[in-house]
Amino acid sequence: MNIFLCGGGTAGHITPALALYDTFKEQGHEPRLIISEKDISIIPQGYDYSTLKLTAPGNITKNILFIFRFAFSLVDGFTLISRYKPQVILGMGGFVSFPMLILALLRKIEIFLCDQNSVPGKVNKLFYNKAKMVYLSFSKSLEFMPKGKVFGNPVRREFYITNRDVARITLGIGKSDKVLIVMGGSQGSLKLNNLFFSVINKLNAGVENLHIFWLCGSKWYKDMQSKISKIKLSNVHIFSYYKDIPSLLSAGDFALSRAGSSSIAELMVIGLPSLLVPFPYATDNHQYYNAREMLHKDMAYLIKESLLDSDRLANILISNLNDQNRLNTMKENILIAEANKADVFIVNDIINEMSEKTGS
Repeated sequence: MNIFLCGGGTAGHITPALALYDTFKEQGHEPRLIISEKDISIIPQGYDYSTLKLTAPGNITKNILFIFRFAFSLVDGFTLISRYKPQVILGMGGFVSFPMLILALLRKIEIFLCDQNSVPGKVNKLFYNKAKMVYLSFSKSLEFMPKGKVFGNPVRREFYITNRDVARITLGIGKSDKVLIVMGGSQGSLKLNNLFFSVINKLNAGVENLHIFWLCGSKWYKDMQSKISKIKLSNVHIFSYYKDIPSLLSAGDFALSRAGSSSIAELMVIGLPSLLVPFPYATDNHQYYNAREMLHKDMAYLIKESLLDSDRLANILISNLNDQNRLNTMKENILIAEANKADVFIVNDIINEMSEKTGS
């Protein structure tokens, strides 16, 4: 069976698609990713993909450009469908999936949807009633899509086979050292970066043998790297983007992170306690709702960006990094709650739905 996995705009749409791609491939099917050109750098080698020359809407100029390029994307999408003849188009969310789902309706191709956030995205809401099935990461999403199935957010296989000891040896970190990981999402966060920079000296003074791995985003990398270089801190390792996230997270003790659905899913698979600071301008405030379930089950801390200052941030990070019993409790809560292999559940359900349709 040929399957198109369509979505993009952020890594939060791409990484679950990669997990589903792998599972479809393992079961003998032919998946293909349909992404935007800006997402190419996220795709590892060995994946079949095609791109649409589509940019995200936004201000007036971006909206005009989106409309202009949308027409060309329909033509490109039609060509892709004619060439590869997919039986299923799986919308992963984001603006890239929009033209492909329209074409699926026109060509009478079966539509499935996968939504990563507690509050579903606009494109998925638009096509919800046309989809054969929608797969959700959070039970709250059922308020908007009651016929959906809550299987969790697909996570790449690499996250399930990591080894903490090996990862620490690779990174040159001792067994008893503490590792803090800072992630501002795939785009990075200037405010979170600046706030974290303001507490680095306090952290080093308050936590012994501390290693900091700081993923600040490509847009802010040069500025943050310059600041770190000036204060000459050898225990702060700063990156624009880190390719081997599974190993890095497995080496960690605590994380400071945005609350995107993919980030949360990856933290859960690894069992890494965290302080989640939702991006306040996320559509429908979905990052806040993503994180709230983690807070209620004592798997993470949740603080709105507007309520977080340097003193509060430093206190939370230092107190947790110095309390191994607290870290162990949170880790146990995460691993108990973690529903493994969402990718397998989703792929098997799609195959079953399609088998019922064809009678095979």
